[in-house]
Amino acid sequence: MDLFQALRERRSCRNYDSRPVEPEKIQQILEAGGWAPSVMNKQPWRFIVIQNQNIKEHIKFSCEETLNYMHQVSGWKWLGKYPLDYLMDAPVLIAVIANPKDTGAEQFLPDRGEGYAFSCCAAIQNMLLAAHGLGLASLWFSLYEKDKVREIIGISPEMDLVSMIVLGYAAGEVPNVPRKPVAELTTVVE
Repeated sequence: MDLFQALRERRSCRNYDSRPVEPEKIQQILEAGGWAPSVMNKQPWRFIVIQNQNIKEHIKFSCEETLNYMHQVSGWKWLGKYPLDYLMDAPVLIAVIANPKDTGAEQFLPDRGEGYAFSCCAAIQNMLLAAHGLGLASLWFSLYEKDKVREIIGISPEMDLVSMIVLGYAAGEVPNVPRKPVAELTTVVE
């Protein structure tokens, strides 16, 4: 698959079938994450592959509590109707974690020190594209409270849960969503 085709066609999926993901595909996706650029080549990411249904159920329950809280404080109606069943349906969740101490020189600038997280985000994007290239569906998932999910997974306190990936085979067609024209989002300074 052409890189630019993958960039245009990869979409976030929220409807998975129960077919397991082959271990070799999971390994290829993790390796793709490991080839991402990182601040000062620190490669701060660590990956936790979650396939245990009991742990996924605890994560889903915690995320539903978080979603209910966000619905109450925001007043956003869609949050009250947003189902998280895909957390159980997808056979794999991947937690991407890192130690905030593994950041770059930007940590010495005022209000900075997030290079480790930016590096993890590059790894996540690589993993999402690799999943798409392997015929899998994925979702960059962020609707959770870090401390609660960190405890469920057993992540040590010095590590930051940067984000999670939901991974599996799509149950049906993944909807195409429109994109804003890049020209509307770009300013050129000459």
